[in-house]
Amino acid sequence: MTHDEIAALLPHASERQREVLEALQEHGSQRAAARALKISYQAVQHVVAAVKKKAARTDPQQHRYQDAPLPAGYHIHGVSEMTRNALGDPKWIKSSVDKDAQIEALLRALKEACEDVPAVQPVPAPAVSSDDLLCVYPMGDPHVGMYAWAEETGASYDLAIAEALLFGAVDHLVALAPAGTDALLLNLGDFFHSDHQGNTTRKSGHQLDVDSRWSKVLRCGIRIVYRQIDRALERHRRVQVRNEIGNHDDHTSILLSLALEQRYRDEPRVQIDTSPAKFFYREHGQCLIGSTHLDTVKPPQLPGIMAVDQREAWGRTRHRQWYTGHVHHQRVKDYPGCTVETFRTTAAADAWHAGQGYRSERDMRLDIWHRRHGLTQRHIVGVEQLVAP
Repeated sequence: MTHDEIAALLPHASERQREVLEALQEHGSQRAAARALKISYQAVQHVVAAVKKKAARTDPQQHRYQDAPLPAGYHIHGVSEMTRNALGDPKWIKSSVDKDAQIEALLRALKEACEDVPAVQPVPAPAVSSDDLLCVYPMGDPHVGMYAWAEETGASYDLAIAEALLFGAVDHLVALAPAGTDALLLNLGDFFHSDHQGNTTRKSGHQLDVDSRWSKVLRCGIRIVYRQIDRALERHRRVQVRNEIGNHDDHTSILLSLALEQRYRDEPRVQIDTSPAKFFYREHGQCLIGSTHLDTVKPPQLPGIMAVDQREAWGRTRHRQWYTGHVHHQRVKDYPGCTVETFRTTAAADAWHAGQGYRSERDMRLDIWHRRHGLTQRHIVGVEQLVAP
C-alpha cells in the first residue's frame, strides 16, 4: 500500500487500528509494521482489511478502485480486493454498502422530520365511561400500496381502494363499539406492501406489485391511521395503537409509529406503542392479549413465549389470546393456557398469491373483552359491505 492509500484509511480507523496503520506508514510493509508493534503479521492484515471494509462502506469514494470511470447509468455497489494470507495464497476481500446502516440513518432522518409534524389538539372524551370493557380492532395485513388487477387476480386493489376499505371498516366497527370504553387499534403487520423505493422484499429481493411511488404510499398509509385514530377518539375514552413489524414493512412500520407519536404527542387519550419488539402484550383485568406478525415464530411456540415473557401476568389472568397476521386467513387453535388466532385481511390477493390459489375471505373485526369474562362479543365487517372505488 502506498503512503497516500494508508492516509485515506486513517479517518475510518479506531485508535488501535490507527496505531497499526501509522506503523505501516512508517515502516513501509505489513511484516515490518508487525515486527515494530510486536504483533503477528496476520493481525496487521486483519486490521488493514477491516478498515478498508469500513472505508468502502461509509465512503466508497475513498476506495482506490473508484478511480476507474464507469459507463453512463452505472454505479459501484461494492468492492473487492485480492490480498494474500501468511502462506502467500491469494484471498479475496469483498465489501458492499451496509444497507442496515443506511436504513438506520434514514430512520433517524425521518424521525427528525417527524418532529415538525403538527400535534393535534386534545378533544373531549365521551361523556359515558366504562372500565370493564376493552375494544380490540385487529387489522390483518392491509398491504397498503399493493396493486392488483381484477382481470388477473379476481379483485382490484390499489391505494384508493385500500384507503376507502380501511376508512369504511373502522367507521363501521367503531359505530358498534360501546361508548366510553378503552380501545386497542392493533395493526398485525405488513401494513405497507413495500419497505422502500425499490419495491422488493428486503430479505429475499422478490419484486412486488406496487401502486405508485413509495413516498406517496407512505403518505397515504399514515393518513389512513390518522383517520382511524381520530374516529376511535370520538367513541372511546382512551386509544392505544400498536403497529407490529411485518416482513414487508420491517422499517416502515417503525416510521409509522414515529409519525403517529409526533402527531398525538399532546393528546393524553392516545398512546402510541413505539417498541421495536416482535411481541406485544396488553393486560386487561383477567385477560392477557398478545400480538405478533407471525413471520418469525410458529403458532405452537406462542403460548410458551407468553408464559415466559409475561410470567406474572400469566399467573394473574384466566383468559389469554394471541392476535397474529401474516397468513391472510382465519385460523383459531386452543393450546394449553391460551388461544392463538390469525386474522384475515381487507386487501385483495396480488398476482403471486392469486396464482398460488389463495382464496380467503376478506374482512376486519372488532373484539370486545370483559375484564372478568374474557372475549364476550365479536363484530365482523366484510369488504362487500364497504364502499370502495
